[in-house]
This record gives sequence, C-alpha cells and structure tokens, in this order.
Amino acid sequence: MKARPYLLIVLSILVSKTTSFSQVVVPPISGWDLDEKSGSYTLKPGKAASLEGKEFLYEIMPIAKSEGQPIEQWFSSAIDKDATASGFTLPATSKKNITTNQTIISLSTELTDKKGKAWYVTYVGYQVGEGDNRMARIMSSPDVKYYANNMRPVAEHFGNLNRLDATASANGRYARNNAHTKQENRTPISPAQSEVIPEKGLKTQEINGILIHLEYNTNADGKMVRIYKPYLVLNDGSIYNEPVISPYSLDVAASKQKEPKKWGTWKLKNGSFLVEWTATSETEKWFKNWFWATPSQKDEKLDGSFMTVNGAENSNVKSSEKAYTSKYIYFNKDGQFTLTGGDGTNVAASEYKKYNEAGTYTLNDYSMELHFNNGTVIRRMFYFYLQGSTHFGIGNSVYAPKQAAVEGLTGN
Repeated sequence: MKARPYLLIVLSILVSKTTSFSQVVVPPISGWDLDEKSGSYTLKPGKAASLEGKEFLYEIMPIAKSEGQPIEQWFSSAIDKDATASGFTLPATSKKNITTNQTIISLSTELTDKKGKAWYVTYVGYQVGEGDNRMARIMSSPDVKYYANNMRPVAEHFGNLNRLDATASANGRYARNNAHTKQENRTPISPAQSEVIPEKGLKTQEINGILIHLEYNTNADGKMVRIYKPYLVLNDGSIYNEPVISPYSLDVAASKQKEPKKWGTWKLKNGSFLVEWTATSETEKWFKNWFWATPSQKDEKLDGSFMTVNGAENSNVKSSEKAYTSKYIYFNKDGQFTLTGGDGTNVAASEYKKYNEAGTYTLNDYSMELHFNNGTVIRRMFYFYLQGSTHFGIGNSVYAPKQAAVEGLTGN
C-alpha cells in the first residue's frame, strides 16, 4: 500500500507532541465536545472547529488486559476486533502500516464502513503498565487538511494521557510493593498521635481524578477573591466535597454515613460537569471554570517557601492540637519540611529539626505523607492545580509561592 499524506501527518505529529498538561484523567480538549459512556470517552471538534459536511471522532477506549501478549500482537488483535464491531473491513495490507514512536504504537489506513462511506482511520495505543494496555480510534472524513488540523490536538492529548497513565500505574505498584519496607524504616510512633490507614481506603484505580472548580467569594474587606476548590471524583460515579485526608486513607462507606452532605454523584457530558448532591438533591452544572488537577510523580520533590491562598493557617498539616501552625510551609529537595522559616529566603537547617513543627515528607500520586520529628505521621490529599510544581493543594487548602501570594500574583 502506498504511503498516504495523512499517514505521514500522524507520524510527524506523534514524534513532536509529547509535552505534559495539567489534567489527570481523560479531560476535554478546549473547544471540543466530550461524552463518556461505560469507560469510553468520545471527543469531537465543536462547531467552531468543524466544517460543514466533515466529521472527526476521537474515541479513547478503557484500559484492557494484554492477556500476556506483546503490545504489537495485542494491538493488532484489538484493531481487528474493533474494526469488525464497527462494521469495517480492514484490508490485509493495512497491517504493514503499524509503526511505533517510543512508547506509542499506531496504524493509519483508509476504510469504508458498511454504508459505503470512506474514512481516514488511525488507531493508537500504548502499554499502561505490566499487563495493561490502552487504545484509541480516530476517524476522519477523507480530507487531508481537515484531518491534519484535528490530529494535532488529538496527538498531544493522547501522548500526554500515556504519561499520566504510566505515572499512575508506577505509583500504584510502588505503593503496594514497598508498603512493608516503608513501615520498617519509619521512626516508632504513638498510635494516639498518628492517623491509622483504614483497610477500606481507596486504591489509585478507583480514583477518576481531582477536579478543581474556580469559584469567587467576597472577603471581609469586600474584595472579590478567587478560590480553587477541590473535589475528589471517583470512578463509581461519586464525588466528595472538601476532601482533606489522603484518598488512600478515606473509608468511603464510613464517610458517606458520617458526612452525607459532602457526597454526591457526577456526570460529564459535552464538556459540562454535572453534580447532584445526595443529601439535598440539589444539582449544579459547571459549563466552565473547572479543570482536572495533576497528581505528583514518583519521588517528586518540592522546593521553596509557600503560603496558603485560601486560608489563614495550615490547620490541615499541624502535628497535634497544641502544635505550632502558620500560613506558611517550607520544603526542600532533600525531602524535608518545616512550618517555621523566618523570611523564607534562606531557611536554616535547624528549622527542619524542630520537634513539633518539622520533619520529612513523601509524595505518592494524590497523597502527601508528613512525618514530624515528634513521631506524628499525617496523610493529606495532594495535587498540583496549575502548570508546574509551584502551585499545589494539601487537603482542601491551596498554596502558591510565598512571594507570589504576598504580591497578589495568584489573583487573590
């Protein structure tokens, strides 16, 4: 089969588009419609990006088991099954177009559906982790320019979804494989001081993501302030308001009994996020001003002085009821933190040795674990709410670099 222009386009785009973005799960593409059903996500250009008589569909399929097959063999078999189920006849020569670009494998071809309609079709896939794979199908009307314009955001979206899936998978395995090692290396602690991890805490695969809803409130001075409000979104259709503890320490069933007003159900349709709160039956529809936060990466470290931008103090992270707390927190790349640090420009090493106000920290996906020097261990939900690693949330409090927050650069 001769090389086609659209095939060259997708190969060049897959090579160049590998930057990361701030979403955690399958997010909408700006200006595109999105629908979710049974774990599959379908995205298509909105009216502004579409052309009369042209169609473009991008469907991301659920993560599937490889059944012990190499990725190439699984990919080929999965394409056959999908093409048959979709009513296509896949030419035998098309399989010669299967290519790989680092971690992403792809196939582009021309197909005709059962109604005789022609399409440009591209399949892309990757390994999520050991034994798991993900695939997506892109279908376009046979117009090279139209196909190329829409493939650029799709390639970037899928390439970065690959990275996020890989991070989630790696962090999940790391937490399971090293759980006993981490316990053995900890300083002995008092059960009365530290939080107990429940047996029914959430697992990474049960979490859809952390959604940030941008809201506006009026402060005591009458000024309008911007608030980045987090919500924990689960794959079972539940949503949790104002989460604080690490999701891996959250017993969902117990929480729904104890604090029912914080729970609701969610749906995502055409780029709008729909929420119905269970206790009140009130509904909310967020057309805009919402986005997905980003989890931490394995062994990631923070560095610098940070200040809460939606609260006066770090009550979320104090080690005990009588411990010192403030609206500042300081981290270094050696894995240490302290709640005291003077002006924050040059934190003395002695600050990180304070008994009740300092210690070490570890990041694991959507969780931060703080080991105070007094033996207390607390676990809080963690996420990045803007690009980069300088704006993050701990529990339901969000933080920005101290200087930026003081100067009002965060918009508060």
